[in-house]
Formats: sequence, structure tokens, C-alpha cells
Amino acid sequence: MAASFRPTIPVSQLYFIAIIQRINSCGEEAAISINCPSMACYPQLVAEAARYLKGETVGSICQFKLNMNTDKIAIASGLHVTAAVTYQPVKAEDSFDKIYVLVGKNQIEIPLIGLIPSCHLEIESNINFGTLIANSKEICKSINVINHGTISGSFDIDYQGKLPITIKPNSGIVEPKSSTNIKVYICIEEPGIVTEFAKVSLQGSKETVLTIEASVVPQIIELFDISGEKSLKCIQFGAVFFGTSKIEHALLYNNSPEHMSWVAVMEHETIGEELGTNLEQRIDGTLHDLLYISKIRSIDVTTFIACIPNEGILLPYEKAVITFCFSPELYDNGKKYADLSHRQDYALFLRFEAIQSKSSFLKAKEEKATESKCQHKVELAITGSGLPVLLSFDPGKVLKFKPCFMGHRSEILCSIQNHSKILPVEFSFHKVAHFKITPERGKIPEESNQNVLFSFVPHQLGIFKVKQLMDILGFVAEDDLLSVKMKPFYQVELNFTSICKPATKRIEMKINPGLTPVITNVTGQYVGDETGEYKNFAPVAMLKSHLTSIHDHGVSEHLKKDALIAFPNDRCASLRSGDPREEFRTIFTKVPRYNYVDPAYAYTEEEEIQIQENKDYYYNFTLKMAKQRMHKKSERAFKLSDNKIDIGIKPGGKLKSPRLSITQLFEEMNQPVKLPLKENSLLTTQNLAAKEAESNTVSVVCHTPSTPQAREDCNSVLSPKQLHQVVVGPSVLDFGEICVNHICTKQVHIVNNLLLHILVCLEIDHKELKNTYPLSFVIPPASNTNILIAFEMTTLGTFCKSFSFTVNNIPSGNILVKAVVMPVALELSTKELVVKPTQGFLIKTAYRGTIRLYNRRNCEAKFKWLPLIQNNGIAFSIRPAKGTVKGYSALDCEVTWQPSYSSPDRGQFDLQVHNGNTVRLDCIVKVIIYLAYGFCFYIFVSVLPPSLNFKICDQDLLPFIKVTPSHGIIPVGGLTSLNIACTPYFSERFDTKAKVIIRQGKELELRIGGSIDIADVIINLSLLNFHGVYVGSTKVITFLLNNKSITRARVEFDLSNYQEFTLDFKNQEALATALTGEVVLHLSRVLLHVPIQGCSLATLVTTDLTLQRGFSFFKDPMFPHSYAVELEENSSLECGLAFSPKEVAAYDFSLPITVNFTEATTLSYICSASHSFETQLSASLIPLTAPLIPPCNVKAIVLQPPLQLSKTEFSFDVPLNTEPLDFSDENQNQVLNLTSVSKQEVSWILDIGHSGKRVKDGTFSFSELCGSLVPGETTSIFINFCSTLTSDLEYQTTSSILLQVPIASNVLSQLFLQSADSDPVLEVKVPVVLTETPEESSSALATFMKLAWECLHYKLAKSQSWG
Repeated sequence: MAASFRPTIPVSQLYFIAIIQRINSCGEEAAISINCPSMACYPQLVAEAARYLKGETVGSICQFKLNMNTDKIAIASGLHVTAAVTYQPVKAEDSFDKIYVLVGKNQIEIPLIGLIPSCHLEIESNINFGTLIANSKEICKSINVINHGTISGSFDIDYQGKLPITIKPNSGIVEPKSSTNIKVYICIEEPGIVTEFAKVSLQGSKETVLTIEASVVPQIIELFDISGEKSLKCIQFGAVFFGTSKIEHALLYNNSPEHMSWVAVMEHETIGEELGTNLEQRIDGTLHDLLYISKIRSIDVTTFIACIPNEGILLPYEKAVITFCFSPELYDNGKKYADLSHRQDYALFLRFEAIQSKSSFLKAKEEKATESKCQHKVELAITGSGLPVLLSFDPGKVLKFKPCFMGHRSEILCSIQNHSKILPVEFSFHKVAHFKITPERGKIPEESNQNVLFSFVPHQLGIFKVKQLMDILGFVAEDDLLSVKMKPFYQVELNFTSICKPATKRIEMKINPGLTPVITNVTGQYVGDETGEYKNFAPVAMLKSHLTSIHDHGVSEHLKKDALIAFPNDRCASLRSGDPREEFRTIFTKVPRYNYVDPAYAYTEEEEIQIQENKDYYYNFTLKMAKQRMHKKSERAFKLSDNKIDIGIKPGGKLKSPRLSITQLFEEMNQPVKLPLKENSLLTTQNLAAKEAESNTVSVVCHTPSTPQAREDCNSVLSPKQLHQVVVGPSVLDFGEICVNHICTKQVHIVNNLLLHILVCLEIDHKELKNTYPLSFVIPPASNTNILIAFEMTTLGTFCKSFSFTVNNIPSGNILVKAVVMPVALELSTKELVVKPTQGFLIKTAYRGTIRLYNRRNCEAKFKWLPLIQNNGIAFSIRPAKGTVKGYSALDCEVTWQPSYSSPDRGQFDLQVHNGNTVRLDCIVKVIIYLAYGFCFYIFVSVLPPSLNFKICDQDLLPFIKVTPSHGIIPVGGLTSLNIACTPYFSERFDTKAKVIIRQGKELELRIGGSIDIADVIINLSLLNFHGVYVGSTKVITFLLNNKSITRARVEFDLSNYQEFTLDFKNQEALATALTGEVVLHLSRVLLHVPIQGCSLATLVTTDLTLQRGFSFFKDPMFPHSYAVELEENSSLECGLAFSPKEVAAYDFSLPITVNFTEATTLSYICSASHSFETQLSASLIPLTAPLIPPCNVKAIVLQPPLQLSKTEFSFDVPLNTEPLDFSDENQNQVLNLTSVSKQEVSWILDIGHSGKRVKDGTFSFSELCGSLVPGETTSIFINFCSTLTSDLEYQTTSSILLQVPIASNVLSQLFLQSADSDPVLEVKVPVVLTETPEESSSALATFMKLAWECLHYKLAKSQSWG
């Protein structure tokens, strides 16, 4: 910021100008000019000041420097000298200093100011929105943050209030010499005074407060009386006659600062409504007329209640006059005469409300309880009563007058009584010829009578029967319903009857003095006197002359057809100007008479043409209006008959309409006719709800008008009444608590009750609602649809903003969007869970409880449980340990406590939600004190407590004795087995004790004792020598395994490193069958596969299958090359080691043997007898020098095979029939090729001695059984299959080939022959339970054989059915 100082010095008339500019941190020079305009002067800078500027001042830091010689300078007049001052700040603060200039004896002081570059931010401290409407509409106001400084400055505005006030942007940077516009949005739905404060932090300034003020008022619509002084709650029309009208006025006041579109709606079926009920009638009469009352309630109330106007727009604080018209109509209940019971009382409610967003009309009943709090609508009660006209005539309505002569009169006095107790009756009689009524008009007060004189004054002879109409006068509303006029609204018919008798009158003859009277006879005499009284017109010719033929005297001219006859004495009428288009002739001679025309008064031809044109114009106009009236009448008649039932089909031949009964005719006559809705009629909630219920649901709508009719409808301007029939709601979309960065949708319901297309546009500018698309919708007539509003917010906090919508480009309301954006969170049903035992579960899973996770937000929540492990561990577990809970749902997790002696009673888990909260759960188990008793091989528990926890204390046990389980639970009334395992490594007797500690109970003692011996197992062969075995062949060497010890011994062979060797035991086939879990039996023609129950591969490892007395075989499928067998004491087992090499190699190893889980090479130890047992193996041990079992060596040499076979397995598949086999068929004849690969001659023999009965009985036959082959020679052996038996379905056999070579003879290979007839095989699976008891085994086998025979019979029966 630049500052300019211009001090004026009068001494010597010198002007010194000091210009000091802003100095930046790098330093800048300021110029000082000294001018001398008139005379020379000698300015001198003070040396002390010079030294100060040069930094020689003591105790301060010099920041200004004068760049000029301080000696005296002479300045000529008109010249100037410039001195430069340099400013270089050393710290961030402003500096101030002075320069003194000496001019002669005068001293001039020049101040020096050095300013640090800084920002200077300013902001308005108050924002006043003025008066606002509490309609959830978002209002925006702007303020500016101005930076007057030289560098950029930052600002921050923080609002922590609870009102929906948004400041954008709430922080930023303002460039120097510029400003930033800040917009403040406010969206208030509740009235009140708003005074909020926001903290404003400006860089380089103190923290200030921004005050936000507003006066929020409701959009109030009020009703006042016509004077405008009193609030109007009810309009009482009182009692009026049926057919008359009564008008009342009121003022509708918009007490709000904004304009308002309003509409009047008649409520239906509200509390306190009375529609046509006679409130003065007794209860019995009301019960008798229930059917009539129900019919009255179905009438349209808009036919007798009118509100003019019933829609409009009110400017701020404007009043409008509203006219209410009450016109009750009598709805007869079928009675012949009306009486006092026809009184109809009405109590209705009319609602005036502003046009805005609203819910469905069908849900209006649910919202009636809260309507009293809404100030944008006002309710007006309307009461009134309709009364019938009740008159009685004495002597009656049929009056018979006495006969009289013409000129005389006959009179009857009648008394008319008004039976109404409330209203007077004003009457008027119609004029009728020959009758006179006195008085013709009158008024009959309440419950009074009026005497009326009826007179018969005949003017002609005859019998008279006249209907005299009596009009009842009252105020009837005009067509505009804004005013009333006295009109007849009711008529009473009276019947008059009388006779006028003729009277005889003598006519005297008078002599005509000479003048012919107007009317005369042939002679002109004897004319009545009374005829002279009628002088209304002059006599003119009324006959056409061309039709008369009296006294024709040879007329020479042609007579016109419209010629008239002139009487001889009509001269007075013929003197005036006549119509020139009319022609008169005499009666006798038919001579044309003259026509006098006065040219001064006669019409000219132009005037006559103009007159005729005027007549034609009015004639055409009246004709046109008559045609229009007839056309409208026909249209109204068409609308009344235009319905779905009557389609205008005329009955054809032999079609007869059904005959209606009297009841149906009566109902049809009394059924009200539904007239089309008038434009100025009121809306009713019943009609609006019915229209909405009948509207069609449209799932897909257009976004722009696509048809010409739709474009025309969408461009039309809708009235407030039409806008009210368009429902867009709800007015508040409350998303509730939702998750951040997650899209949530809600529906907005749009109902179009109009008969035209509408265009609804949403004006959404908020980025949180940017996913809403599209924003415009074309709703067809009488239809409804739902649109989705998508909301997504990226920051936490509360959202409360609104968006507006338009209908046909007319603003029609706002929709408020509320949401509380929070992170993903889960809630626990309880923070402390008590786990109790549950009946019906196993004891290890009996202690369980359930914790429920609630996700009360819209986003799915991923969670996991983290146990908090303490020093004593944790015994609780939760399943599932992790998972996902969907939005607005819940998930149950099961908490299980593993009971044991050392299980802690408490545990804690942390529920961690991904990107959400963390909740801690405390788990507590409720354990009951247990009572235990007795201990002998088993632990028993009392039946009263739920369970017992125990623990084995092994501190005093020998190290080779293990008791399992070390701790556990005993269920109620149950027992638990303790497995005591002894794995000794010395030979001696032992005796030890174990303690069983009962949780919260007494201790028990278990005594364990026994003796230990060393196993003595030997193999009868020390060397298994396989001299030469051909590749692909098999050689078996048998040996005997003998257990000479007094205890059971377990011997294991591990051949996993020598997979070409396999170990076979005696009766191994039965054993292998048991291991596979399936026994295969061949019974006649039925193949039975019998699975062994409970003997799976996983359980075979620990299953003891005793197949032969004295030993048990164990096989683990996971280790196929390991073999284990248990030998009883003093027993032996014959074993065979088979060698099947696959390649040429040599083997020399010791057979890997393990006895009682100890390798044979491990030395055994025996305890010294000189030490006691209590030392617990602390004494020296004496080792044995011999192993547990003598070693057995294996040696083998693999040779190349001299003979090569084409294949070793042959399968025959032939059909099952009784025809002889065709051996040329490949299915019954196959070939085996033998090829010699040796360098010497090889002799071979096919050994069928051990092949089985299928080779011996000829089922399988070979073309050659022996032979010899030279090196490289090949021979073929034909194998034939011939089955003459039908009892078997499947044949299997094996054969071996023996080779004789000079070196050695060996079994080269085995052939496997198999044949199956093509007959269906029935597989029957029968479960068998393996047991060790011979009696149980025999019974199970018997059961199995029985089932097998039953299956066999079934198979034979099926074979016969097959064919």
C-alpha cells in the first residue's frame, strides 16, 4: 500500500516532496526530491541522521539506508536534488523512521515508513435472510471475502449449529486485490426466529463471528368474515326451502410474504359430517329410514354447495372475497306427500389449502390426525338445513264454483296455511281467463294462514275446467352463483271447475238514416248496437279477388293471384299510403283501384332494400342461434346416454328387451344421474381418491413429449385446481441413517388424475443427488408411476436440502431430502452375554448363547470377531467368526464355551467392522457347583447338577504313563472313560498314583500298576535272496514271523523306499476284502456288492480286524507301502515277500522292521535291581547289546525278460442267448502274441493247473499250451471263449506262463481272462456290521445269506420277464 506525504515549508519557499513506497523484503529505494523554485539554497543532511541511516545507531538495527553524500549541496533556483533511501527489513514487522534536512537554519523532518507485505481480509459480519416461508425451500444469499492486502490470504468458516445451513465454500484462498463469493444456503421447515453463528478465521486477523439471521414464518392461509375483523370457523346458512339458495361471503387471506396458489376441496366422510340427516327426527323414525339415509349419503355434495371462486392465486398479504352458495335439493324417498320428516340437515367441511407437494389422496385418512397442525391449509365448517314447502288449502285444492251467467261472478274463500315453523312463504298466482284471485301475491308468516278469495267471472259461455298455478317465490341463485334473485322455485296446482250459462237478449230493428254501417246485412238493416263498440281498426279488404266470381262481367285483364278485394265503403282505409306490392280490385268488376302514395313519407327503393337486408340479417342470426341451441341440447343428451352399456345398438329381429320389475324401475328412477364435472364445481376428497384408485400404473414413461397431443397437453397452462389433482410426493424424503459413499434410493410417487398429459421436471442441483436420472417425465392421462431419487454423500454429517419440481413448467412445490450420513456400523443386542447350559445338547456344546448383530443402515457391513486372549487363555468361540450383514437386517452369532477344568469363566471379543466401528462383547459363563462321588475305572456324576469338570494331575505319574483325556466334562448321569497308555522303555514292575481334581469339588485318587516285559519276535530266515527275477514277472519268498514273548507284539514293515516289494500275509484276500469295505459274493447269477457299515478308509487305521486267531492286521491307506500286524503271545504268522520289478536293478538291504513302535536296531534298557522304584529312573541304566529282533537281509537281481507278451488281460463281451457261439467272431476269439527277445532259445509252458474251473471245464481254451522260440521268433496263441452254462453272468480266471531257459525257470507273467454276458446285472447292497464275537459274526452272515437268496429269487423273476 503506497502512502504519499507532501509537506509544504514556507521558509525560503522550498517544496520538499517525500514519496515513500512499500518496500519488499529484498529492499527498495525511495526517492526524496528537493526543489528550489526561486533562489539558491544550501540543504544539508544532518550527520547524526546520516550515521543513523547508515546503521551506526547504538542499540538498534538499521533497516533504512541513505544512498547520498551528506555534504552541503547548493541548489540553483528551479532545480532539484534526489536522495535515495533503501529499505531492507530484517524481521516480519513494520518499521518507522525519520530523515532531517537542514536548509539554512531551518530543519525539515521527513518520516520513513516501511511496511511488510501482508494480506488484509474483510468479510461481512451479518447475513439477514429477512422473512422466509417454512416450506423447506432452499434460499441462498451471497457475501464476499475481500482481500485488500498484497499477498494471498486464506479463510475458514466453521458452522457447528443444528439447523440445515450450508456454507459453500467454507474455506479457501483469496488472491490480492480480489474477492471470493461465499454462498450461504438455508432450508427451514419449522417456523421461528433464526439466529445462528459461524466462526470465521481470517489469515492475519483475529477470529470473528458471522451472524446468520432469518425470520421463518409459516405459509398461513386464513379465513375472515366479510368485515375482515373476525376469524371465520363456520358458516351457518340456517334453514332454507328446497330449491332456493342462500349466499354468504368470506375473505381468504394470504398471511405470508410469498404468493400462493390455493384450491378449495370438500371433505368426505370426516368426523362430524352430516349429510341429509334429519337431526330433529326421533330415533325410531331414523331407524326406519336407514335405507333412505344411505341413499342420501351417496349424492354429490357439490350439487348444492358452491364456492366461487374455488381456486386462484393470492399475492403476499392479499385478501380475496369468497362467495358460498347453499342450494339444497329435495331427495324424495318415495313417499307420495312431503311432510316434516323430509327435513335434511347438512354439516360439511370445506378445506382451503395451498398447492404444494403432498402424499397420495388414498393416504389422506391416515394424515387427518396431523392436519390440524398444518398452517398452509384452513378448514371451514358449513351448516345448513333444507325444508320442504308445507301448505294446506281449506276447503282443498279442487274448487267447484257455482254456475253463473256471463257478466256475473261466483266466489269461494280459501284459507292457505303455512305449516313451517321457521320460514315464511311468499306466493304469487298466475293469471287465468275468467278467474280472478284476491290477493294475487302475498306472504304467509310461520305457522300462519292467509285468506284468498277466488272469483269466477266468465266472459263466454261454456264449461270451464282450469288448472290454477300458484308460484312459491324465493331467492334462487343466478347462473354465476354470485347473486340471488327472487324467482318461483315451487308450484302448487289448484283445479277450478265452473259453468257459464247463456242469457237471451232482444235486438230491436232500427232504420238506417242513409249511411251504410261498417258491418251490415244484405239490406243494411237490423244491425246490433254492440258491434259499434269495437273500433280498433278500419275495415280493409281481406279476400283475394281472383278467387271470387260474383258479378264477373268479362274481365279483360289477367288477375294476379295475390290481388285483394276492396269493399265499397273502405275508402277511409284506402286513403293512406299502402304497400306498393299489394294490388286491390273491386268485388264486382275487378277493376284495379288506385293506390295513394305520399312521396314525402314513402320509402325509396334503397331504403326498402336496406330494411329488407336488416330483416334478413336478424332472421339469419336468430336461425343460427336456434341451430346452436339445438346442437348443444343434442350434445347434452348424447353425454347422458354415452356409457359403456348403451352403445346405440337398435334391437333387431326377434330381439326383445328384458322386462323390469317394479322394484328395478323404482331403483332406476331414484338413481342419481352422474353429470359431467363442471369447471367451477368443487373438488371432493372422495372423487380425488376414486380417480387415483382407478389410475393405471405405468412402469416406463417418456422423458419428452413424443406425440402431437402430448406436446399440446404439456404446453398448456394448468389452473390451481388442475395442479392440485397432480400428486407429487411425499413432501419429505427421509433416508434416515445411511452409510457414506453408498448409493441409496427412495421412491417419489407421481399421480396424474387429469385427462391430459403432464410434464413433471425435477430441478436438482445438488451433487449428492447427481445420480438421479432422468429429471423429466411425461405422465399419461389418468395414470401413476414411481421415480427413484438416488442419494450419495462422500462426507460424514447431516444432509437437509430440498429440490423443487414443476408441472408443465409451473412451479408446484418442493421436496425436502433428509439424511444422516454415518460410517458403517453394527450394533449388538447386548454388550454382556451370559452363557448358560442348554438341554438336549452334548456336554461339550451345551454351553452356548446367541448374540445378534443389527445393521440399521443401508450398506452391507463386513465384520470379524477378534478374541482378546488374557493370561489364562480364552474358552469362548464365536461362529461365524467373520461375515457380512446386509443393510437393514440382522445376523445371529453363536457363542460357545468349551468346558474344562482350566477354562476361564470370562472372555472378551472385539467386533471390528470394516471401515466402521468397533464394539466389545463381554462373555460370562454361568457354572453350577458340582457334586461327584465314586471312582472305579469310570467317573460318575450326580443327576442334579448339569455337568462335572475334572482334571488329571500327573505330577506323581511315571513319565511313560499317560492318562487321556487330561481334563474334561462328565454329563448328567453319564460316565467318561479314561484311557491309560503305557509306553515303557525298561523292563520292571511299577506302581503309581494319579489325582483326579474335580472343579469346585473334592479330589479323587487313581492307582495304576503293572509289569513291563520285552517283546521277543524272530524271523525264521535271516536272508531273502531273489537270485534273478525278470522285469514284469513276480517272485514270492515265504517266511515265518514268530512271537515268543508273553505279551502282544506289534510288528511293522516299512517298504516305502522299496516299492517293488510287497508283503503278503496268509488269508490276505479275506483281509483285503474287509479293508475295502465291501464283500463280493457270487451267488448263482446275482452279483451282490455288500458294503461293510462303519468301516471307512479313515477308520481302518485304528480298527482291529481279527481275521485269524492269533494275529490282527492294520493297513493305513495314506501309507500303502507300510504293513503292520499284531501277534498274540506265543503265536506265529506265515508271510510272503513278493518282488515285482519294473526295470533292471540290484537290491541289497535289511528289511526295515519296527517292533512296538521301536526300530529293531534300538537297544533296550532294563532297570537295575539294586535301585528302588521310587527313584523314578534316576539310577544308572544297563544297556542290552542285542536288538529287539534279529535282522533279515534282502538281496535281489533284476534280469531283462526273454519273452515279450502282446497283452496280459483279455476281456470277452458276448450276448446272452442259447444259440451256439460263433468262434469266428472277434468277441469269442482273441490272440496272444509271444515274441522272444533273448539271444538263446526259450521254452515256455502255459500253466493252467492253478487257473480255476473255467479253464478246466473248457469255458476258456488255448490253441497251444507249450512251445519254444528261437531268438526273434513270434508265435500266436488263440484264446477262445465258449459258455455252455447259463448260470453265471461273469467269468474270471488267471493263467501263468512258465519259462524254461538255461539260466533259470521263473513265472514270467499272469494272464487275466474275463468275460461278461450282456445281461443286466442287479446290484444289491446289504449293510453288514463287523464284529469280533464269532456268535455275532455267524448271525450277521446268516442274515446276509438270507438277503442274498431273496435278491437271487428277485433276479431270476426279472430275467424271466426280460425274456
